[in-house]
Amino acid sequence: MAAIYCLYIINKSGGLIFYKDYGSAGRMDTNDTLRLASLWHSMHAISQQLSPVSGCSGIELLEADNFDLHCFQSLTDSDVRPSVIPPIL
Repeated sequence: MAAIYCLYIINKSGGLIFYKDYGSAGRMDTNDTLRLASLWHSMHAISQQLSPVSGCSGIELLEADNFDLHCFQSLTDSDVRPSVIPPIL
């Protein structure tokens, strides 16, 4: 079972509406959190436009060695982006 490390809710213009950190290690300051949310929103929007597949909804999952970053879009175009730490086997 994977644990949610942090949760970002970003509006359709890229502004950070809500941020909650559920972990205790490596906390970011407010400016870094805003920058990361803005960067992720920009990459998501650009990937929609550059995709060769019509109707692409952008980046849905970013997998790294230590975490997974998922993107869920709501019907109001707000993006919910939880950062998930996969279980260590």
